[in-house]
Amino acid sequence: MGLRHQALKGGFIMLIRQSLGILLSLVGVILITRVIGPTEYGFFGASSGIVIFFYRLAPSGLDVYLLRKKNNPEQHEYNQVFTLLLCINIICVVGLVLGRQIIAQLLRLPEVAPLVGTLALTIPLSTLNLPWVVKLERDLNYHRIAYIELLSQISYYLVAIPLALHGYGAWSPVFGLFTQQGCQLALNYLSSNLRLCLSWNPALIRTMLEYGLGYASSIWIWELRTLVNPVIVGRFAGAEAVAFVALCIRLVEMLSFAKAVTWRLAMVALPRLGDDKTRIRKSIQEGMRLQVLAVGLPMAGFALVAPVVLTLVFGKNWNPVLQVLPFICVSYLSHAIFNLHRSVLYLQAKNLLVTWFHLVHVVLFAGSAFLLVPRLGMIGYGWAEICALASYFILHLYMAIEVGGLNYTEALIWYMISVAALILSAFSGSIRYLSCLLLLLPLISIKERNSLIGYFKILKS
Repeated sequence: MGLRHQALKGGFIMLIRQSLGILLSLVGVILITRVIGPTEYGFFGASSGIVIFFYRLAPSGLDVYLLRKKNNPEQHEYNQVFTLLLCINIICVVGLVLGRQIIAQLLRLPEVAPLVGTLALTIPLSTLNLPWVVKLERDLNYHRIAYIELLSQISYYLVAIPLALHGYGAWSPVFGLFTQQGCQLALNYLSSNLRLCLSWNPALIRTMLEYGLGYASSIWIWELRTLVNPVIVGRFAGAEAVAFVALCIRLVEMLSFAKAVTWRLAMVALPRLGDDKTRIRKSIQEGMRLQVLAVGLPMAGFALVAPVVLTLVFGKNWNPVLQVLPFICVSYLSHAIFNLHRSVLYLQAKNLLVTWFHLVHVVLFAGSAFLLVPRLGMIGYGWAEICALASYFILHLYMAIEVGGLNYTEALIWYMISVAALILSAFSGSIRYLSCLLLLLPLISIKERNSLIGYFKILKS
């Protein structure tokens, strides 16, 4: 089985798992948000946004170090990563617990202080999973990864939904998250023959951190995006606005699950292409097209029915989500096109170039939000997402220098159609339903139909 076929097949397995997870998440989110309401969900959204930022800092690129090794990591390397993660987690947890009151004052939301302190304890449960997950991913064992993630997700809602129904408010998803992360850690441990212990090798630590921090420093800048909603929207627009933006982001992330799957596959598959720039370019071009198909079509379809779905399913209190939905959809769809660009630049050890792109993007996004949210309210967050799209031109230039010019034609066809459908969905009346016809236009091409049939055959296999 060739690398392309193996990667696509593994990706489709993950997509199927993510699709099932989306259905489960949708039901759970509907019940939780409808029961606890925008204000309580806003408190959870603000506190979890802060904690998620630190959770994403904690790995420090150590998982990438293990994933990108040309040879399989040795037992002592897994042990060393586990030990370093444990130390980093202790620092993060202590910092958040001690600083929870300061964070609450910064956000002007005193209710989030105990939530931040409690959610901080989930960081070790999440990040200590990484050595086992890396082992499964290096083996391309996506079946097992999919089962573990799905079962863990089920455990979240088995706890969060009953607590929400019994009036626990923002604490319902907090305890659900504890259960999910604990379940995932236990299942990863039981499903693997990898047994870890503490280790301390200064020379190996230096090598790991030099490699990992070069990657992680770039990611840390990108993760500053996650603070815009709790810090800027929360401070200037209040808890309910945070809830509306957080729910919108949650829905869009559900619809754009393929983006994360492609990133995970790229971390494993792209290093195997070596320095063959022609194969790398072809892989990126095919990946861009697949990303737009897998992300753009679900977004456009949901945007079409969103006014009815949000009112009937979530309740009228959540209708303000519609104001920012098109903006965030366009932002995530644009990022999907350039997702593999970053992967290749990391592969080429051009971490500094990615860091510059991340810095420009975050400055544009956070700066625009800081200027627009106090004046426009929540909708200012959406316009800030659009302002930040200009940064992707930098990423395109970097890629042209490193691997040569890319052909965006096929990806842009689906991208423009998806964006047009998202714009039409913002109108009322019969014009919004023209988006259905737009989504069918590319199928007029025989080449496009044959290509989609080819992907379906791989999925069927």
